[in-house]
Amino acid sequence: MSNISARLATELNAQEQQVIAATKLLDEGSTVPFIARYRKEVTGGLDDTQLRLLEQRLSYLRELEERRAFILTTIKSQDKLTPSLAADINNADSKTELEDLYLPYKAKRRTKGQIAIEAGLEPLADALFKDASLDPEQQATSYLNPEAGFADEKTVLDGAKFILMERFAEDAKLLAKFRSHISQHGQIEASLVAGQEQAGAKYRDYFEHQEALKKVPSHRALAMLRARNEGVLQLSINPEPSSENPSQYCAQMIA
Repeated sequence: MSNISARLATELNAQEQQVIAATKLLDEGSTVPFIARYRKEVTGGLDDTQLRLLEQRLSYLRELEERRAFILTTIKSQDKLTPSLAADINNADSKTELEDLYLPYKAKRRTKGQIAIEAGLEPLADALFKDASLDPEQQATSYLNPEAGFADEKTVLDGAKFILMERFAEDAKLLAKFRSHISQHGQIEASLVAGQEQAGAKYRDYFEHQEALKKVPSHRALAMLRARNEGVLQLSINPEPSSENPSQYCAQMIA
């Protein structure tokens, strides 16, 4: 609790003792309006705005700590908790970062990448990723495994691709890098689903729409998401609008 109290005190620009006092009142069932009006002497004068933020952040941070403890225990039970990973988990200050770190250790269905690893294709994936000068099809011939479902070069290379895709998708630092870049530079692009002009007439403003993600107000985001859910719009995120080949730009970030 002391770590949470200290963090909240910093966020609220208040004294830690004020946070502790307000937290006690909230835990006892007092409401924010009641505390703001009748318990100012207890909280040292925290106002309604500070108390509402405290209530929201207190709930978030408590859930964060509970999840952190669960993740540490789970990974430790798998005998995969290294000192470095434990430090990263303990230093994570958001649920998103915490879940990114936990992703590789979550119980999941048997994936295409796992099947490829079991068939012995991981060295091929590593080699192709490290050395772009290699001839993929030539390298793949050494990894044919018909019994495991990899009977030709194409299926072998697909297997190597799935290994790398899943590896990148579970790399917490890479995910954070992408997320930060997209939030600052990404663009949302909306287009009309063929034949939906009449059904989606109320969304006509978004039939051909592009906008920087960081500038999209909540009401426009909700409208586009509703239109997508109703089958009117297709939505996509362009990670680098200034690039003629956004996918190549992403590949460069991975490399």
